[in-house]
Amino acid sequence: MITEAFQGVLVESTMTFVVFNGDDCPSQSAPPISQVLNNQPPNPRHHQFDRRNNQIHWGSCAHLGVNDTDYLFCGKLAVPLDYTDDSAAEMLDIQLMRIPAAETPKRGSVFMNFGGPGGSGILEMAYYGRLFRMHVTLSGGSYDIINVVPRGTGNTLPFSCYATQDERTAAESTALFSTNASDVALGRVWAEAELRAEACRQVQNAAGSLIGTAFTARDIMSAVDVLEEDGKLRYWGMSYGSVLGATLISMWPDRVDRVLLDDVMNSHEYYREDLEQVTDVDSAFSGFCSQCVVAGDRCPIAGNRTAGQLEEDIYAALDKLKYNPIPLTLPSGAGIMVDYPTLKGMIYSDMYFPIRWPRLAQALEVLITGNATGILTQLGSAATGLAGESPLDADAVLGIKCGDKQIRSERIDDVMPGVDTRWALSRLGGDVSDISAIQCSRWKMDAKERYAGDFRVDPAYPVLLISTQHDPVSPLVSAKNMSSSWKGSVVLEQEGYGHTILPQASKCTAERTIAYFERGELPEPGTVCPVDSLPFSDYDGWATVLQELHAL
Repeated sequence: MITEAFQGVLVESTMTFVVFNGDDCPSQSAPPISQVLNNQPPNPRHHQFDRRNNQIHWGSCAHLGVNDTDYLFCGKLAVPLDYTDDSAAEMLDIQLMRIPAAETPKRGSVFMNFGGPGGSGILEMAYYGRLFRMHVTLSGGSYDIINVVPRGTGNTLPFSCYATQDERTAAESTALFSTNASDVALGRVWAEAELRAEACRQVQNAAGSLIGTAFTARDIMSAVDVLEEDGKLRYWGMSYGSVLGATLISMWPDRVDRVLLDDVMNSHEYYREDLEQVTDVDSAFSGFCSQCVVAGDRCPIAGNRTAGQLEEDIYAALDKLKYNPIPLTLPSGAGIMVDYPTLKGMIYSDMYFPIRWPRLAQALEVLITGNATGILTQLGSAATGLAGESPLDADAVLGIKCGDKQIRSERIDDVMPGVDTRWALSRLGGDVSDISAIQCSRWKMDAKERYAGDFRVDPAYPVLLISTQHDPVSPLVSAKNMSSSWKGSVVLEQEGYGHTILPQASKCTAERTIAYFERGELPEPGTVCPVDSLPFSDYDGWATVLQELHAL
């Protein structure tokens, strides 16, 4: 997602296909499953639906809770519920959102995915959609921006593991979100994963196999077909959206036009076991400490400390919470426990957006000084997230991500190599990221289709990959690893912090995304773009950057 909240559970073969363009022929938008796995030519009879009788009718977005915009339109498209069953007639209405091109004649559509998994992209389209349209249209042409609401989210086959809110509250009240919170935490996390996996299996056994990434990729290509533009895929995927994008590229390489992957995850690991994703968490946190010292009065927690001293003092305060959690009574009379997993999770989550760093500094200052009641405001705002950010549904995160995974474990010893690797890679994030990995190892529902190739394809047009230098969940090394799979692709490196290009504006990056979508120009290999805003400034820089771009 634009952020992958820590709430509770968080974060290859070349194929050809056929498209029948004649009016009397059905659309063939994807190869069948067995042929994806076995690298065989697709069967033209697979995935048949008549494009002439399956159109998207655009209207109000009120049913999605977005009804106060004059530029956003919504529609639905009937697609096969189960792409692996050629004989099944049951269809699923997927939800789509569209921001029309600002100019005519339009050049086509760019599909967006804002990340997750488990994010619908609904609020992102409302808040950020026009910003992204500017990124792809400022130099002349014009594109529609389209979001296909992924399966398992929004109104598209929503996924929930609990029949009632009381059941959910009971389960979440005992959940532990760190494998290093105590000497028994790892075993408890393992046991909780079994309980959660079984609860989800009992409630979602029918739908749990139908919300995987490969099916959502097929939904997107079905929409590409029905739009009847040029049959090419133009796409911008952020975070998990880069995994969806990599899946699209690898299943339909001949249909790739402009594809931009922003803050790139390692798709090889996504479908197996996540290890690499925590590589840059500690450098992001070190950046928080160094930028705090530079900020001076705007970050009083630094005091007379060096960045290194500040970092060690924060870790020391965290370690104390393992053995001395702080009970706090709320004005209502209820209470909360400020403990090691809570604070560590909040720090990890706030690494996504530098604009949150002043708030984080306030929370850590009261922690270090011992005035823990002052942390209540920060904890409350941490749960609400940013304006324009769709909340991730924790169940959908699991349903999509874990269903996609190809590795299951029956014994706790089986997960220990991964635990050891993550802990070695990141002091801050290793034990937090264990939660998702262990949960997926216990999962009991497999996606009916999981891409099992090696991503080594030759896309019809070179792919542009962008990553920031200190991303807490999509490290720069992942972009370089994925780029090596695609001939002609280029990695653009952006300085600074945060997750995706949104947290810190960069005119340099924006100019290159515009050049890519409008003129097909790729940056020179090795290009590094500076950012135009600083942490602790309470300003992301986008208003200034967009004003300068419009003036060109």
